[in-house]
Amino acid sequence: MVSGRPTGGMEFEHPSVLIADDDIPHRRAVREALEADGFVIVGEASDAAAAIGAATRLRPDICLIEIELPLEGLNAIGRIDKASPETMVVVLSRSDHSENVVTAFARGASGYLLKGISGERLAAALRGAYRGEPPVSRSLVPYLVDEIRRGSVRRLTLPAGPVTLTPREWEVGQLLREGRSTTEIADALGVSPITVRRHVGLLLNKLGAKNREAAVELLRAYGRR
Repeated sequence: MVSGRPTGGMEFEHPSVLIADDDIPHRRAVREALEADGFVIVGEASDAAAAIGAATRLRPDICLIEIELPLEGLNAIGRIDKASPETMVVVLSRSDHSENVVTAFARGASGYLLKGISGERLAAALRGAYRGEPPVSRSLVPYLVDEIRRGSVRRLTLPAGPVTLTPREWEVGQLLREGRSTTEIADALGVSPITVRRHVGLLLNKLGAKNREAAVELLRAYGRR
């Protein structure tokens, strides 16, 4: 029988794991490494929809997910957290973008690891997560510190529902409110105009705004400094 999460001071030895990754060879390697360490692999998924369905049905102790899964893997984190709150979602991804790291935690992830980690270290990290120790790849720590220094995530309650903005998205939004152009925002943040346009695109998508002007109106109406 698949064990549950430790309770009453008792620690079970065989946590159940769902692996969600569209890279089949990598998924197989992860499975073999974890099974060799005593984990019970209860399922696999190759896209976000399948991961959400499997997590809801199987209720694993841990869901190991690649956020670049087809069908919006990053968004799957919050949906799994809501559908199966007892499941710890740990990201194992090739993406080291700071926005993805912060957003993953904001949406309910319990850890964020980068692909390339050895099977032994992955197993140790997941056992740590199982004991309540959030695993984070060391190379990502500076990103998290930087984001914390620039402020926590912002949550706006819009007519269409709540929206969570990363510190960078909020920062870009505030510069848009000031009437800054793409080039001016890039200069202010020390990034390229291409990066700014990407942030603006993500911001518009989250706000459900058709253009920058509409986004600014929403931020003025529902955002607070």
